[in-house]
Amino acid sequence: MNNTQTVLAFEETVYNKHEVREGFEHYVGPIYREHDPRIADGKEPAISTLSQLVARFPGSRVTVRRTIAQGNLVAVQLLWTQQPEQPGAVVRVDIYRLENARIVEHWDVAQELPTTSANGNSTY
Repeated sequence: MNNTQTVLAFEETVYNKHEVREGFEHYVGPIYREHDPRIADGKEPAISTLSQLVARFPGSRVTVRRTIAQGNLVAVQLLWTQQPEQPGAVVRVDIYRLENARIVEHWDVAQELPTTSANGNSTY
């Protein structure tokens, strides 16, 4: 499994299957560094936060638009739909650093999916 496949499998397991702990056990290394200022470093704080998130939005899903890989970095542009029957979606880019085919570091940028655009271009 290459780095992009590892990241996509992680995203699928955590955000679509809502199997957060399993995703971290299978695809994340023993040392995990998080750059989201709301989440402490380490696997357990991330597992706890993401488990609460998917429990809060049990119908949530991500749809991957594209990936970009360079060396040990993989970026994933995606759309996170909180609830299929409710408005509200988030466009996000997750950036992962991998070592030995395991995720060891994560950054993200996100914005709500706008309903209109001054330039007519999609954000997703």
